This record gives sequence, structure tokens and C-alpha cells, in this order.
Amino acid sequence: MIIGVDRYADLPPLPGVRNNLKALKAALTDRTIGGMPKKNCRIVPNPRTVAAALKPIEEAVRAARDTLIVYYAGHGFLDSRQEGLYLTLPGTEPGKVHSGIPYTWLRSALGTHTPPKRRIIILDCCYSGSVIKGMSAGTMGGTMSTVAATQHASSQLGEALFEGMDSLEGVSYLLTSTPWNVEALAPEGEEHTAFTGEFLRVLREGIPGPRPEPPSGPGPGPGPESAAAGMAAGSPPPDHLSLEAIYREVRRALREKNRPLPQQQAQNGIEKLPFVRNRAARPAPPPGEAGETGEVGRTRLTGLTGLTDRFGHAGLSGQPGHTGHTGPTDQSGVGPPGRAGVSHPAGTSGAAPTPASRPPDPEAAEARKLRRRALITVLCVAVVAVAVPAGVWWQWRDDEPSSGACSADVALIGHSDALNGVEYEGAVPVDGLSGLAMSGPSRAWALADNAPGRIFDLDLGTSGAAPPSARAVHLRTLRPTGGGRFDGEGLVLEKGGRTVLVASEAGPSIRRFRVSDGAETGRIELPRNLVDWAGPENLEALGASPDGRYLYAGLEAPLFRDGKARGRSLLRIQRFKGTPGGAYVPDKQFAYQSAAGLRVSELVALGGDRLLVLETNHAEGQGNAVRVFGADLSRAKDVSRVASLQAEPVDAFAKKWEPVDLVTCPPGGSAAAQPQANPLLENAEGMALGTAPLASGPYKGRLPLFIVSDNNNSPHQITRVYALAIRTGRTGTGTGTGTGTDTGTGTGTASGSGVEAGAG
Repeated sequence: MIIGVDRYADLPPLPGVRNNLKALKAALTDRTIGGMPKKNCRIVPNPRTVAAALKPIEEAVRAARDTLIVYYAGHGFLDSRQEGLYLTLPGTEPGKVHSGIPYTWLRSALGTHTPPKRRIIILDCCYSGSVIKGMSAGTMGGTMSTVAATQHASSQLGEALFEGMDSLEGVSYLLTSTPWNVEALAPEGEEHTAFTGEFLRVLREGIPGPRPEPPSGPGPGPGPESAAAGMAAGSPPPDHLSLEAIYREVRRALREKNRPLPQQQAQNGIEKLPFVRNRAARPAPPPGEAGETGEVGRTRLTGLTGLTDRFGHAGLSGQPGHTGHTGPTDQSGVGPPGRAGVSHPAGTSGAAPTPASRPPDPEAAEARKLRRRALITVLCVAVVAVAVPAGVWWQWRDDEPSSGACSADVALIGHSDALNGVEYEGAVPVDGLSGLAMSGPSRAWALADNAPGRIFDLDLGTSGAAPPSARAVHLRTLRPTGGGRFDGEGLVLEKGGRTVLVASEAGPSIRRFRVSDGAETGRIELPRNLVDWAGPENLEALGASPDGRYLYAGLEAPLFRDGKARGRSLLRIQRFKGTPGGAYVPDKQFAYQSAAGLRVSELVALGGDRLLVLETNHAEGQGNAVRVFGADLSRAKDVSRVASLQAEPVDAFAKKWEPVDLVTCPPGGSAAAQPQANPLLENAEGMALGTAPLASGPYKGRLPLFIVSDNNNSPHQITRVYALAIRTGRTGTGTGTGTGTDTGTGTGTASGSGVEAGAG
């Protein structure tokens, strides 16, 4: 059952999905690949209602006797109320969960107490990995800040999403195109979506031979997963491919392209059964010609025997098919002695051979190989365990410079992990830091986004001329009013230092608090479109002009009506006009487009409608991206009355340039608790510009720029403070990159210098 949605009324189209459906059916029904009868493979394109999507599945369940495969491709989204993954229909409206299909409904349509025994589900949509058991927000610690539409998720999310899957009778297998917090990629100009394109390539071309999955960074070497994948390197390719083999090859290819990594979950060994023929396998030698391991070892599952006997032609009918065998075989695929082309030494007439001439027992040989490989794998794992410090994936050489140029405009002065794992006065963890505001040359307030909401007074240990060594010297707990959830993300210290403004994603809202006692004293009214069309990821960034006359609030993710184009978020930056400590009113809205796969984490106002914008993201298995852009809003269109940014021309968007990508900075001495393109990278969320230019040192005259990371209360992330020196007088040469109606999609993944990506 192949279901796909490529045309939408209110969401970007997915032309690659249309190609996916036809190509997947062609591969599964090709007698040299899947061999499924065409009548057993049904395509359901663009089902307009829930019933139109699920009824064919229910019919297939009644018809199948052995195995049922259900494939879905299209947009997917997560509900912030922990109700899980939703699959979309052509009429799905952004932000309205009732217009989509809960994944749990699809799972229910598969049934649990009737044939088929094996249910294979393949999902190619954004956040599809959320249905993998155990891939919940609470178990993925290092990615909490980047999951779209699940800021409220708890560790129970993954269990709730997958609840009931274990109760399926027989075996079940689930393959998803992305991790739980990553959008799926449909690269512009490519025929298929990223995941399905690689899946089809493996079906069409096969796998020439096992290849180890490369390590994710320049660490001590492959981990256990890649070691297991490569332990059979050099052996001939099998005649058939299992789902496990296909998964590993697809994952390897996508990792090489720095694209979202698929996930799988299997029960009862279904992933190891023959699934399709391996087109890359060498033809079997004709009967009577011995191979390297003897004739008995030659007879394997050929044609579609494994698929027919165990899968029933990939299972919708269970009808027997052509086996391709030249002789009878037992369940292992090995024929009885004297058959399947086994030759005997002259004069023996088929009698048992002597020990000296006995053909090798393939099962015994295979067992010996497995024992040797298992030992090698254990030894490799032991070496890795000794070589890598606990909690650290890899660390750069200590002799690498810890400071130096990152770009023509930015240099790294240094970084400090002194706040990591620290508790203020031994009671309150200094973590979850998502906003930063300077209160002096070497002092800053840092906003923690975890409840109940706190601001820490930090002594940075430097004004920017030397590497920082931060410590918390004071704490103020915020006291929001009005009930409801508060999730502070952006911070502005108002002129005079008596009050702070905090942008909260929950609500959303901008609130004023007294520094002296943390009490809320008022709120700034937001334009209706920022409230009515905002998703769970909305107000993330907040900055004030040097004179305090203007306040700028930036969205982390697009409004539902704006969406993405070619993988780039079409965002709005709201400018307010007012006085510090007094009233601010909405003034203008500016259109801003993020880099592919990145989202806005913070902004700093330089004056004259010029900003520094921090764009970041995290992808499971790939690490963080941290990039600082310049933005000139002075010539950008006021889009306050524009319903959607999808049709806006290029010159309506802010002009952009990129002062620095932190992946280019010297990494010396830094350590990462998860794979990173540069161990210096972390989940950066807060950014503030120093109050005065550097008076000495190699970067004299530049302004210090401080960045702080949010560790999300996770052992896999680090609270880190960066000190950089930046030239702010340059306006760069970049140009705005707004788009019209060309709205390809992609994934929210970016690692290091950033990669192609988009919306799923």
C-alpha cells in the first residue's frame, strides 16, 4: 500500500513525492527486484479524506495473509499537546490538527488480531522518527531546543506515540526517514525526496558488498554500529537484501551527504529476513562448478524463494511465486547431499568423503567467522571505551590553537565551560541559558528558559580581551502573572538596569520584570498575526537598539501561513517603538529568510535597523550548526499587512550577509559530548554585544561578541560561553534571498557550515 500527498491547498507542494509513488511500485513489482504481482501493489495518491487514506489499508489487511507493507510520503507535523505525529492530506491546514491524520489512526487501521502476521511501515515525512519507541524528547536530551512543535513534550511522548505497536501479532518493522526532531528533505532539483531516493537506489542497484559506516567526526574511529556494519567487508554480496541491509546502506549514503538519518525499529528478527533481490550480487556459478567455499555453500535463496516462502510476495496476497531454484532445498536454502550441483571426487560415487577431502561445512565455517568477528567487535568496543573519556565523544588535540580568526570579520578570543554542571550556591543548576544581555564590560544577565524562569548575573571574567572564565554571582527568580505557561527565550536589559524584557514562546508574549524582585510589571501588546498564526516555536529572539527607541522581536520558526521556501524559513521580525521602561507599540514587520535548515535563536540590534542574527540548529548524529548573520532591515518591505510571505519578491526581504560560521573557528582544547563537525560547537541560544570596543590585544578596535549555549538539562550538551571579536562596521555583500512561489521543501538539519535543508 503506497500512499502519498504531493499537492496541498495550504502547504508547499512536494513534486518529489509524486515521483516516489510510481518509482516505488515499479521497483517492488520488478521481477528482478521485488517480484510482487502488480495487482497486489496499490497506489493511493492525494487522498482527500481520512477515510480515503485509511480504508484502502483496512482492505489490504483483510486481503493479506502474510506480510503487509504500508508506505506514506508527504508533509508531517507534531502536535504540541503531546498527541504525536500527524500525517497530512491535501486539505490539511497549518496549525489545525483535526485536518490531518494521527499516526495512531493509521496504526489502528492495521489491526492487531488478524493476518497479516508481518506489518512493515515506512514513513517519509517530517519528524517521522517520533514514532520510534524510545525516541522521545525526554530520551534525546541533546535536541530538546530544536524539535518543531514539541516544546511541551515529555519523556512519555515516544511511549505514547508507539503504544500498541508491541501488541501486533507476529513481527513488525518500522522505518522512518528522519529522527524524531528533524524535518524531511526534498532537495530542489532532485527527482525524489532524500530518503526515498536513496531507498530506491538501493533497490535498483543493490549493494555490491558490505561497507562500514564512516564515523561522524574525526574521533577515535567507528563506533559499534559502524563496526558491526563493516565486519563482513570483503565477503561476496548476498543474493537477497534484508531490510536491515537496506537501512544501513541508505543511512550510510545519507550520512555522507550530511542529510537526515533514517531510523528503524524491528521485532522478532523481521529485519534480517530476505526482502528483495540484490541486483549487485554476482550470478551463481552453474551446477558442477565449485566455488571458493565448496558446492554445498553455494546454494542460497535465489529468485524470490525467501520472499515468497516467508513474505508471500511482499505479502498482500500470500500467493506462491516463481522460486528460481534448480533443486529442492531445506529451510536453510542448502540442498541435500548429492543434489544442487554437488560434485563428488572421482570414484567415490557419492560416498561420504574422507576427512582430508570432506567439503567444508558452510554452517560451521560461518559460525567460526561469526565468533572471530564478534571477538574483533568486542575488542574494538573495548578500545573505544578506554580511549574516549566518559561523556565525551571526541576531543580535538590540545596543541590546536584555542583562539584565532574564524572569518574576515570575526575572531574567536576563547571559550569557557566553567558554568557547565555548576549549581548556584549549591542549590540551583546554572543551565538552560537561552538569552543574554550585557550589564557592563564584563557582566551579563543570562536568562534560563526552564521553569519557573530565572536570570543569572554572570561575571564573564573578561571584557573580551582575554578568554572568558564565567561564574554566576547572583540569581533572580522571575514571577510571571496571569497564569499559563511561561517559557522565556529572549532577554533585553532596559536602559537604567532596573527592568528586563523577556520574550516568552508560551503565549506568546513579551513581559517586563523588575530586576530587584523579579516581579512582572506589564506586557507589550503583540500584533494579532503573531498570536493567531504562531506555532509552538515563535518568539525566540529579542533585542533593543542602542538608544532603546526600538525593540526587535524575532520568530524562531515561520508563521503557519508563511511556511518555508527551498528549505529556508520565511520569518518575520517585529519592530516596536517606545521608550525604555515605558510603553512600546507595534511599528513595522520585516521579512527575513533563514539559511537552509536553520532557525533564528537570537538577535542583537546595532542601530539603524541593522541586526546581528544568530541562526542555529541540531540534527541527531550530525551535531550543531552555529552561524551569525548580519541583516539590514532599512530597505525591507513592511509586511505587517501581508497575509503570507510565500509570494513576496526577493527585494521584500532583509538584505543578509554572514560574518561567521563557528565551524570555521579554532577548536583547540574543546570537547563535545556528542558528534560535532567541530567540538567547539554547542547549542548556542543567547548572544550579546559588548558595551565598548576592545582597547588592546590583536583585535583592538573590534567589539566583543558573547554567545552562551543552552544545555537543555542534558548530559549530552555543555553550557558554554564564547567570546568573539567582531567588526560591526561592515555591511557585507550578501543579498536578500526571499522567494516567490517556488516552494520546494527540505529538512531542518544543518551541521557545521550548514547544509541544504527545508520544511517537511
